[in-house]
Amino acid sequence: MPCPFAKIQEKRRIMRRKNVKEWKVAVLGAGTMGQCIAQFFAMKGHEVNLYNRTPANLEKAYVQIRNNLNTLLEMGEIGEEEIERAMTHICGSSDLQASVQGVDLVIENLAEKEEVKKLIFSKLDMYCGSDVILSSDTSTMNIFEFLEVSHPERLIITHFFNPAHVMPLVEVVRGPGTSDEVTADVKEFFEVSGKTVAVLNQAVPGFILNRITFAVFREAAYMASQGWTTPGEIDKAIVSTFGPRYAFEGPFALSDFAGLDVYERLGTLLPPVLCSDITCPEILKTMTAQGKLGVKSGEGFYEYRDELKARRDRDTRIMRMLQAIRRVETQMKGQEQDKTP
Repeated sequence: MPCPFAKIQEKRRIMRRKNVKEWKVAVLGAGTMGQCIAQFFAMKGHEVNLYNRTPANLEKAYVQIRNNLNTLLEMGEIGEEEIERAMTHICGSSDLQASVQGVDLVIENLAEKEEVKKLIFSKLDMYCGSDVILSSDTSTMNIFEFLEVSHPERLIITHFFNPAHVMPLVEVVRGPGTSDEVTADVKEFFEVSGKTVAVLNQAVPGFILNRITFAVFREAAYMASQGWTTPGEIDKAIVSTFGPRYAFEGPFALSDFAGLDVYERLGTLLPPVLCSDITCPEILKTMTAQGKLGVKSGEGFYEYRDELKARRDRDTRIMRMLQAIRRVETQMKGQEQDKTP
């Protein structure tokens, strides 16, 4: 059950805490991403105020967070005592003003609609002290173009990836007014909490990962629409190569190993024949018009009989992969240390 309203009443803070390990966080929105973000920081020992205007959604979030924690328990990632400890660090409320009192960082995770974000950030500007960092978990929007806050140096984008309590990366995106101090503090907070941080110095559409991911999807969709191959064959090729390679090296490291002279030849041969469409792929338009939205509708490029099972199985695979990667990194570090004279 969400904690009593009185528990999150605290005097409005003017200055955020110097020690990021002591930061309190407010997460706005108790949907899939919001609940996972709240869970992650609660597991790291931070006090988290989870806001949602609908109490029933808070109840659902608490149930899902506990389910997520039980999955981590089953996989040996946490102990039983850590489940209750994490749950006690999460305090739910449907009162926005109460939810942001006493916090050092606010992470907004509401609908990707300009009017929604304008309204919520105008309230945050009134409710929060001048030193409280205001961030958005938007995955596509350049909030700096339309949000107005009295202290723009504290406005920043912090883009998490689903499932946020498992995926290591957070993209930190600076706005034109974001201060170096705020950027450094947010980066330190995430890194101390165990996240990997990639900083983008300005908000470009898609940021880093979504931009690159969709570039790959656009070419994949083009190849499938031309009848050259099928979505299943493309997925097989990607999983069997990008999967193991990109677990430890990005495109620049990969090009170093392939040879930059090889990439130069590819750079001459391929650009003229790659998909250059500037509109949404037709295959996406067709499928969405047919109500085929992917896992949440039961069918996309593949069929899914049970959404909850499909998502749980996917999350389990991701966690198993991360466990394997950590084991390999530990082994490699041990071997390197053994070779040190």
